[in-house]
Amino acid sequence: MSDRAVVPYLLALGVLFAATFLGGMFAPPSVRQQVTDALQVVGEQYRDLAGGTLFFYILIHNVMASLLLLASGLLYGIVPVLAVGSNGFVLGVLYSQEALVAGYSKAAMKVVPHGIFEIPALLFTASYGLWLGIRSIRRIQGKEDAPLRGTVNHAFERYFVVVFPLLVMAAAVETFLILRAQ
Repeated sequence: MSDRAVVPYLLALGVLFAATFLGGMFAPPSVRQQVTDALQVVGEQYRDLAGGTLFFYILIHNVMASLLLLASGLLYGIVPVLAVGSNGFVLGVLYSQEALVAGYSKAAMKVVPHGIFEIPALLFTASYGLWLGIRSIRRIQGKEDAPLRGTVNHAFERYFVVVFPLLVMAAAVETFLILRAQ
């Protein structure tokens, strides 16, 4: 099975991510503050964890979330699109808020390490999820008669070859950054 079929979804979701990132950057200050406050509450759960525990906690969280994202693609691809849009928006908000405090270059230095591994992992996972969703829609419409099992197996194989290593690296980087900030 070829991965070329997923490329249009990857490109479309990349554009969506960029657009929602910009939307987050230019969101009203009250919205940006609400998002920032909510994320600070979520971040509190990491504060007291030691290095190895923190790494595995982040890795397990990201792996479970991304596997659910991939599998949810079978529900017509809606969840992967929403996940990419919301992640782009939140990252745009965080970048904008950090830029107000520390300046644009320092804000970029806080966003880039996460973006090197986590954003590609998100985009690949969501692309395969959206691909699964489109394939399931086409099957329901009678436009495709190939069983979904091979498609699902291929998507999960690609997940473990491409996305899982990215998530391991992302967890290592995030652990390092959290421990360094303490």
